[in-house]
Amino acid sequence: MVKLDQLRVLRAVVETGSVKAASERLHRTQPAVSQALKALEVQTGTELFDRSGYRLELTKIGRRVYLQSLRVLAEVDDLAQLVRHFEEGREETIALAIDAGTDPDLVTPVLGRIQTAFPETRVVLRAEVLSGAIDAVKSGRAALAVAPMLPVMLEEEGFEHRPIGRVIMRNVAAPALIAAMGTLGRLSELRRFTQVIAQDSGQAAGLFDREIGVQKGQRRWYVADLHSKRALLVAGLGWGRLPEHMIAGDLERGALQEIALPHTHLPFEAGVYAFRQARPVTGPVAAAIWNGFAQLAEGPS
Repeated sequence: MVKLDQLRVLRAVVETGSVKAASERLHRTQPAVSQALKALEVQTGTELFDRSGYRLELTKIGRRVYLQSLRVLAEVDDLAQLVRHFEEGREETIALAIDAGTDPDLVTPVLGRIQTAFPETRVVLRAEVLSGAIDAVKSGRAALAVAPMLPVMLEEEGFEHRPIGRVIMRNVAAPALIAAMGTLGRLSELRRFTQVIAQDSGQAAGLFDREIGVQKGQRRWYVADLHSKRALLVAGLGWGRLPEHMIAGDLERGALQEIALPHTHLPFEAGVYAFRQARPVTGPVAAAIWNGFAQLAEGPS
């Protein structure tokens, strides 16, 4: 039976070009390396090297054996890394709830560092809307969350939280719909134009137990996510509020325009928070993510 040690010797000889160099790399004697190669040739039933020249060259079959050995050794290394990963108590899977209104640029730097440091942990990103992120953390479906929030909402739930950025929400519509609206004087005049609303992905309890920013008697359509909402607004099928980072390009090229009212401040700014349960049971990966968001909260050093 072919042994892993023999495959490692084969790799070293091919990469260094000689038994002498391979023995130095492996910290073994030249006879030991030569013996391992001979044993491998016996196991495979063929010569793996052409020894007629100054430098060892793989035979045709030897090249096939060598390439297959690289795949085997890579899988063994991956398995060893996976075993070490779990021996150190690192999570197999971790779920994060990310509100749809969060600018991805806030979280991707932290996630990039996590991917590098913990490549064996599967990260599940749950897309949530409004109270969905709170529900995900409360229920344990997510270890932590990132969402635009009022601090009072997080304090009401008893969460540990920290600010990591800001988001500006703007009420927008396609130019054709803006033109159809004419000169608006009051917010109530928007009721006769369809408002597109992203449905809450949570239970909408507490402060969420109402449709924030929706007037009584307002014509409305519902969508499941902000990308569908944006598509409907660009198509002129309604108006609604979207985060500035999502529509910056649409506003710049005129695909969407901001709704302006002379005496009403429609856009609003909110803090984006990372939050988790006050007494979390966290593994090293969750702790590293939380610490990454802590660094965002503290700002550049």
